Amino acid sequence: MYCSYHSTTRAKIQCSSCGRWLCVSCDHRIKGYAYCQDCIVLGVQQLSGNRFHTESSSKASIAALLGIIPGMGAVYNRQNLKAAVHFAAVVGTFQLTHLHVLSGVFALAGAALYIYTILDAFRTSQAIAAGESARSNEEKFKRSLVKVAPYVGLFLVMIGVLSVIQMIHPFPLIAVARLLPVALILLGGFLLTRYFKKSREQYDPEDTDQYVLAQHPFGRSSGSNAKLAGRRR
Repeated sequence: MYCSYHSTTRAKIQCSSCGRWLCVSCDHRIKGYAYCQDCIVLGVQQLSGNRFHTESSSKASIAALLGIIPGMGAVYNRQNLKAAVHFAAVVGTFQLTHLHVLSGVFALAGAALYIYTILDAFRTSQAIAAGESARSNEEKFKRSLVKVAPYVGLFLVMIGVLSVIQMIHPFPLIAVARLLPVALILLGGFLLTRYFKKSREQYDPEDTDQYVLAQHPFGRSSGSNAKLAGRRR
């Protein structure tokens, strides 16, 4: 029997892991057991992979634990801008529950944002441990903010209008919310009116003469009959 790595050299022993035949030069002993070079490399890779997985999981768990305080998970991941946005979004949304309109919706939205910030801190920590830089991850976050900026601005304007109405009127805003069906009716009537108006504008009355089969002769003057005869010629 010849060595698996040296075809011209006789083997002396087998690898304790894979069973390859090894010569004296390829006989690598670990705690008295013979191993080939491939099994030794594979074992080192497995140990390093398990260590990396353990470290990444522990860091991600720490980030999620700190994320219980809004923004602190992002701070742990060295992302200050994301931390500020997460804190403002969560705290601001919960503060909107003091309005008398859609307070339950704002409460649910605040809870959803709160859970999202914790999960985002966990995933971001895993991505950083896998090799992605914290700066590049935050750049992606900035680009996503730019895309949703118009919607955020519209939302803030609506919240500001509701706040002003609440400060001006002494009654709760729930009375304003009851006007929503009236607004829907007015909007539907406007759309229907606009549709029928465009339909009338597209309707050409001159094209209807060619579809008239006969005209009533009674009550017409002689002049109109003469004009009709001239047209028929």
